[in-house]
Amino acid sequence: MFFSLLIVENLKDKDKEILKDLLHNLPMGKKQSGPQSRSSSCPHGWANYGKVCYQYVSILASWTDAELICLQLGGNLASVHSLSEYNFLWSVLKSGGAKSPVWIGAHDAVKEGVWLWSDGSRFTYQKWNRGEPNNSGGQENCMQMNFGAEGGQNDEKCWFQYPCMCARKL
Repeated sequence: MFFSLLIVENLKDKDKEILKDLLHNLPMGKKQSGPQSRSSSCPHGWANYGKVCYQYVSILASWTDAELICLQLGGNLASVHSLSEYNFLWSVLKSGGAKSPVWIGAHDAVKEGVWLWSDGSRFTYQKWNRGEPNNSGGQENCMQMNFGAEGGQNDEKCWFQYPCMCARKL
């Protein structure tokens, strides 16, 4: 797969093992012609909410590399469309041991202040921390969740390295 060449060569040995384990748990035996041919259940170790499977990935990566990791796992960085979904993702992060903010799939890199989800879904929900988004230094174009004491969303510089939350549609 093309993405694996971009990502794997730059990973630490520990992170290569994490990615290898995540890929090993994906259903690869069935021929898949695209997103519509997915299984009706989540891969082993992924958490289900509605018609989406979520996986916390502890590998530290830039927002772009995190999206490439999620693409390699058959999805995208997670998009969030309701408070209940946000709370579910927060519980997945906590059960996965996340202590820092994590990348999710929103960005305003195309036009400042116009937030888009990397999976192409509509941006209809947000849970910004107080004072966010603030585009500090004019360079914060990517979204994190689990930020600060409030645990909400924050805009951050896309090249900073954080773990991420991936999502796959069923």
